[in-house]
Amino acid sequence: MKRIPVLSAVLLLAVGSSAPAADVATFQKAYFNSTKPGSWVKYEQTSTDPKGKVQKTEVTMSRLGGDGDSTWFEMRSVPMEGTKGKPTTLKYLLNTDFKVEKNALDYMKYVQTIIMQEDGKEAMEYPADMMSQVGAAFASYVDYGANVTAIGPCSADGKVGEKYRIQGSFDVKIVIVRMKGTTDSELCMSESVPFGRLYEKTVTTNDKGKPMGTTEMRVLDSGSGAVSAIKGPVKKVEMPKMPWGG
Repeated sequence: MKRIPVLSAVLLLAVGSSAPAADVATFQKAYFNSTKPGSWVKYEQTSTDPKGKVQKTEVTMSRLGGDGDSTWFEMRSVPMEGTKGKPTTLKYLLNTDFKVEKNALDYMKYVQTIIMQEDGKEAMEYPADMMSQVGAAFASYVDYGANVTAIGPCSADGKVGEKYRIQGSFDVKIVIVRMKGTTDSELCMSESVPFGRLYEKTVTTNDKGKPMGTTEMRVLDSGSGAVSAIKGPVKKVEMPKMPWGG
């Protein structure tokens, strides 16, 4: 079995736009009318650790063309200031139960296929049966359905929206490391951009009460005409055969 590169796993953990949201029905309205096939939004993500070290990544979320009744999302992450590694693209095939117009943030639990490619390397396709093994690496800490509270209007780069506060807990396992704690987030939501989020700021604390860091995302640009950044043939990764059969 091919192993997921450590770099990619760390990168995926850091990208809050790939969050396995619970249920954002508690938002006052849907914010996803702009998330049409071919739409994309680009963010600058800034992560600051407890010692003040800053890392910046450019993250682009896209909704690609469909595959029958299914939906393809794609996330491309380009390391910038204070980060190492190569740009990485993740392409998700979502099953037919996923409804973009209801909640474009809540997509991870509907993934049936993942294609991942680090620039300069071959693209690898991982089946749904492997999600239980690698899915935690794709999670951010934010639970977008936990204690959502509207706190008034907001604006960013000339666009207006509504601000929400989300407080929740997390318990994730990355390979053999288990992490638990809480998050406190503020989001500015608007119909004017794909995926509905103008900006987000999240403060993360571990289960011992110690700060783990702050992550901020702000929209840089958005538009239409998105095409996949996956290059070349895609190699399928098969489930390993267990020694006891099955």
